[in-house]
Amino acid sequence: MILLTKVRLINWYAFSHETAPIGQFTLIAGKNGNGKSVLLDAIKYAAYGDTIFNKSSESKGSRTLYSYTRGLLDATAGTYMRPAERYPNVYTHIVLEYHDELADRYFILGTVIETSASNNYRTRRYVMDDTRLDEVSHTYMEEGREQPYSADGLQKAYSLIMMDREKGLPKFLQMTGMKMGLSQLPAYLRRLRGIMTYDPSAKVDRFIRDSVLEDKPVDFTKLIEAKANIDKLNHTFQMIEEEVSELDGILKVYDLWEREKDRLLMDDIKQCYKKKQELEHQISRLAQDRQLASRQKEEITEFLRTLDKRARDTDERLIQAQVNLNAMDCAKMIAEEQRHLESLQQESQRLQSDMDELERFQQKVKEMLSLLKEDESLPRSVLLGLCERSRFTSLEKETAIEALKSAVDETHDKLIDELGQIRGQLKETNAAIQQQLQIIEECRKHRSAYSLIPEYVGLREEINQEFKRRGIASEAKFACEYVIALQDEAWRDAIEAFLGPRRYTILVDPRYYDIADDVLNRSAHKYAHLFNTKLLMRKTIEPQKDSPVHFLRIRNEVAQRYFDYQLGRMHAVDIHEVRNYENAISKEGRVSVAMDSYFLRFDRIRSYYLGQESFELNRIRAEKAAERLNDEKRALLLQQEELTARKNMLKNDREFFRSYRYDAHDAYQKTMMQVNASKQQLAQLIKAQEDNQEYMELFALVEKLRVQSETIKQEQDEQRKQATRLDARIDHDERMLGEHMQEQEQVEQKYHAFETAHYALLQRAVEAYEKYLQNGSSGSGGLLLPQSRTRTEQRIEKAKEDLIRLQSGYQARYPDSGLRVGIENRKQYAARKDRIWMDDLQETRKKLDEQTRRYEEIFKNEFVLMILKSCERAKDELREINIELAKLNFSSKYQFAVDYVKDGSEYMQIIRYARCLDEREQLGGMAEQGMLDLDASHSQEEAEQLERELRRIINRVIETNSEEKIAHFADYRNYMTYEILITNEVLDHAKLSRQTGYNSGAEVQIPYLLILTSALLMIYNQKTNSTRLVFIDEPFAKMDPGNVKIMLEFMRRQQLQLIFCSPDKTETIGDECEVILPVLRIRPDIMRMGVVQFHEREQTR
Repeated sequence: MILLTKVRLINWYAFSHETAPIGQFTLIAGKNGNGKSVLLDAIKYAAYGDTIFNKSSESKGSRTLYSYTRGLLDATAGTYMRPAERYPNVYTHIVLEYHDELADRYFILGTVIETSASNNYRTRRYVMDDTRLDEVSHTYMEEGREQPYSADGLQKAYSLIMMDREKGLPKFLQMTGMKMGLSQLPAYLRRLRGIMTYDPSAKVDRFIRDSVLEDKPVDFTKLIEAKANIDKLNHTFQMIEEEVSELDGILKVYDLWEREKDRLLMDDIKQCYKKKQELEHQISRLAQDRQLASRQKEEITEFLRTLDKRARDTDERLIQAQVNLNAMDCAKMIAEEQRHLESLQQESQRLQSDMDELERFQQKVKEMLSLLKEDESLPRSVLLGLCERSRFTSLEKETAIEALKSAVDETHDKLIDELGQIRGQLKETNAAIQQQLQIIEECRKHRSAYSLIPEYVGLREEINQEFKRRGIASEAKFACEYVIALQDEAWRDAIEAFLGPRRYTILVDPRYYDIADDVLNRSAHKYAHLFNTKLLMRKTIEPQKDSPVHFLRIRNEVAQRYFDYQLGRMHAVDIHEVRNYENAISKEGRVSVAMDSYFLRFDRIRSYYLGQESFELNRIRAEKAAERLNDEKRALLLQQEELTARKNMLKNDREFFRSYRYDAHDAYQKTMMQVNASKQQLAQLIKAQEDNQEYMELFALVEKLRVQSETIKQEQDEQRKQATRLDARIDHDERMLGEHMQEQEQVEQKYHAFETAHYALLQRAVEAYEKYLQNGSSGSGGLLLPQSRTRTEQRIEKAKEDLIRLQSGYQARYPDSGLRVGIENRKQYAARKDRIWMDDLQETRKKLDEQTRRYEEIFKNEFVLMILKSCERAKDELREINIELAKLNFSSKYQFAVDYVKDGSEYMQIIRYARCLDEREQLGGMAEQGMLDLDASHSQEEAEQLERELRRIINRVIETNSEEKIAHFADYRNYMTYEILITNEVLDHAKLSRQTGYNSGAEVQIPYLLILTSALLMIYNQKTNSTRLVFIDEPFAKMDPGNVKIMLEFMRRQQLQLIFCSPDKTETIGDECEVILPVLRIRPDIMRMGVVQFHEREQTR
């Protein structure tokens, strides 16, 4: 055993220089306030570095190392025995002398405390082996005054090795046989202080809590900090969401304004289209009327020419008849021959007309043959020789014409089919143009081209509706929505083409994946892709260092993991290096996937989806596509115009197929020969005529011819009047045509402007109006009524006012946004909303998720499980003390009984949850299960409810900001119930708290001391040769002398070295002590110590 034999104090509180012996039992006697516990505090600080001084006065805050070295007189007045102005540096010495009985040697453990003028202090420790305290002086004389050594001075005087706390304390513990590390020291000190400061009148529960168990609350700091971070991030998240919501509201008003503007614009287009159609109809009707009038005019003109000829002929014949009548030399034969000649001449005229028609038809045939130049089956020589005499027969010509007619009919029908195909191509091209224009419009509004993926949009909306129905504050989104930017545009085509539809796979929070999966199972949009984020987040994914995934800037953890999974295995390399990898990709689109090599089809990329830049890229791409499609459309329209012209020409040519006299030229030649012969015959008759004409016949002829002449003149007058009326009608039609065509040009320009600027809207407006007309001008699609247009204009104006108001409010709240007020700034507002959502919101969400996970980790591991572990450690400690108590040979046996609270309190709920968490952790299921089943009798929902309830409890405690309440929940001792069981000749495991006299404290002091002594014996009995110090302040306060003697005998049997501090019972205790140290306070700044020593030990070395 190693005994403390002497103590020296220099400049320690009011002891300026005192040396006192210490026996196995030592009593420090004196009134309260005379400095009894000052000596105990000095020993504890020197030997163990314990700075918890004089616990009985701790609540006053009067005992600190600084107050001991400077000597605090009055805390309120701030007066000291050794003030800095008089004693700039104070050197305090606490020196302990020990005797190792086993080795029979003495050694000194010394401590020097240097307090500077700025009241900083430094403690140095040293060891002097095989040295007695009387052999060492800690002061020296200077100018007739005794001065204490500084650490350096003492070191020089005795060639010592000075040590700091980290080296000194382990050395002291080694020298005293305790042989424990600094980490084990607090537990020993707690037990040493426990027996020194316990309250003998405390209830059993309070005694175990305060004097036996360690006061070591669970650290709430991290939990409070994590909760504060979550609250701060939630506030930030809420502010960002509010800004996004405000921007959403502005964009919705933009949409309303544009929708109403489009409604008005569509009505303008319909009116323009209606006017265009009306003008086309009017122009067509006027053209037809003019054409009809012109044909009628031509017919009248031709008829007038015929009448003129008839009039001339009649007048000539009348004159001739009158001449003949006067001459009386006309003959019947001459008249007959003349009639015959006239008949032949008329025939020749008809044949001339037939010849003219055939020649005109011949010209049309030539035109037809030029249109049918690719048809080599036609008898072109016959068809080109319709007017030739004697070369081809009429039958041959008729057969050739029939063949031509069939070819014309066939070509005409074929052109109709081709025009139908072109109309179909035009419809497809117009639809494609409309789609590109819609993309351009969507991009202008910072919306992705999701119209191309309606299946995915449909499933996403269904999932979000289900989330909203369940009150889940989460959204399903496309993977591409989380990509903020693609950092190297040279790789865009390769990455977008490689991912294909995986770019817009639907992602949800892993916690809600099962709900989304159920939606997919019952959805009509079964072919859209939903990614299993629950399994994804359990996978460990390490992307290649040169993976193209590093080109993507993503702020969402789930999305990052998703793209790591899709792209992480790929190496982004030069095109010539692809062959060297199992999985690789080049920016040119050459890929190797599981050693399968091929090129990606960049031409199949319909739209870009990755990053904010995709809006502008898609707009440029769509504009180029629209331009290309418009070129194709123009080419198709030109082809349509050419084919329509050919079709119309052939349609007109088909009208010329009728009965023609194909031998007209031969017949005309023959008739002309007859006419010549008749003329010769008539000439002969005239020459030979005699006066064989009868007067009366000639007279009748003259009268007849006169009547005919008058009739022809009347008809000529009537036809000329009709021709005048037709001229007026033609002039009117031409004037109206000119006006209408001029107006049509303006309407066409306006319509073309609509078509150029708003093609998609124009197509919708025209289609709706055509359906309206097809439905008999009923239903939707017609023109707006004036009052409807007025209301629409009012809505547009109101939306504009609302927009300006909302923008002004937004600008006032976010002056640094850089956005301006104005209806033309939609793109800027959409861009800011996208940037905030993609950047700020996702970054905050990521941090919030991280902090939430950290909070849950701290909540479970550093609070709930730490409470449980602290409780289990306490139970283990009490079990160990029980084992030590069982070894004691005492009349009564004492044992701890400890259990977790079962009172239905919040403490019980926390410890119950903690035990289940611990059980799961031991089973290794915690990493695999986000939530615990607790036990077989609890459902998953009940488990989740319990965890939510616990979080609510802790959050409420934290939010109260009450240190007292937090301390209650942080103290593991509040989660257990305590009792001491007593067994003796009368009682068997009876509860001490229920025994007679328990409340007085007299019946509990013995078991309390036994328990606290056993706690120390657990440590001392494990040591082979060590100190066995016990400090007891005001011992045996409520014990009678007989029990005091029993306790002292028990402690001596345990070979404990006891130092008592007591203001009374000095006689009872002193009888058993080898040393009594009376302490007296001579004046406030001076304390002295006397020595009464009995049974003096032999002081030999």
